[in-house]
Amino acid sequence: MNSKDTTKERHIAVIGAGLAGAVFARRMLIQGHKVTVFDKSRGTGGRHAGCRMGNNSADLGAPFFDAVSPEFRKWLSLQSELIGWQPQITDFAGHKLNTKTMYTAPPRQSALTRALLQGATLITSTRIGYIWPETQGVIVRDESGNAVGHFDQVVVATPAPQAAPLLEAVPRYAERAAAVQTLPAWMLVVTLNTPVGLNAGLLEGDHPVLARAIKDSAKPGRNCAQRAEIWTIEANSDWSREHQDATSEAVAEHLLAAFQDLLSAPLDVEEHRAHRWLYARQQSDTDRTYLWREESSIGVCGDWLHGQGSEKIADSESAWRSGNALADHILARQEAKLDI
Repeated sequence: MNSKDTTKERHIAVIGAGLAGAVFARRMLIQGHKVTVFDKSRGTGGRHAGCRMGNNSADLGAPFFDAVSPEFRKWLSLQSELIGWQPQITDFAGHKLNTKTMYTAPPRQSALTRALLQGATLITSTRIGYIWPETQGVIVRDESGNAVGHFDQVVVATPAPQAAPLLEAVPRYAERAAAVQTLPAWMLVVTLNTPVGLNAGLLEGDHPVLARAIKDSAKPGRNCAQRAEIWTIEANSDWSREHQDATSEAVAEHLLAAFQDLLSAPLDVEEHRAHRWLYARQQSDTDRTYLWREESSIGVCGDWLHGQGSEKIADSESAWRSGNALADHILARQEAKLDI
């Protein structure tokens, strides 16, 4: 079956199980298409991934979904996996900031993408290295060159630097992806035996090291087991870039020291885990929300395709918009062909 057949059902491959890929996959599944999703990680969520800390769960990446537009806020409110959260917010000096509603998923953020991908074939711990259009569809190979499937359509839903080499068959798309600027972020999850004495659930603002600190154990539906508190500490982009190649232990030491400086009592640390998100944020001047090449049956969605001009740092809302926009385009073209 190729992209020009008028048969309704397609077998679609999605590369990347983050929010953009999961939203796109859900739209295709609802329309009766078969979807196979590949991800290099062991689970779903992309930068909304979580981690295990002993008997606890915590968010290792983006700590919540934060809506800017009414449309995205409405969609978030309708997702049964999400719970609205209104933590007390302060800056790093302890001054109260305006409260806002954010959305979290128990036991960790990746519960949303897992739910969206129900019904799809999910293949994890597999890094895709090559996609190429053929007479009858698109061939997909892993990084070792082994064929992992032949599909009617393929959608790349990875960070731009990972998308660029996969888009060799569509050079102008590869060039767009390669031009995207990225910013890293170091994250630290720490479990504590005693409370830190802060009333706030979220600290953010200007700081030489930190971007924000989130009391993960205060989120709705979270289980802190025997620990008193779990915090996720995020370094700011400048500090993360400067220490991009530092060891995780060195980063943990710096972030714990920065967090300790905010407190009046010593930290009683049970365990901690640091993780570097190399492509935490992506800056692009593209005016496109998605990319689709009908002749090759290859498409692209992701938070770097925000379609809102230069200097905007992409986020979960951009990923959601991109996945939906690509789905709208493909489904509209399919309906038009079926009407012929």
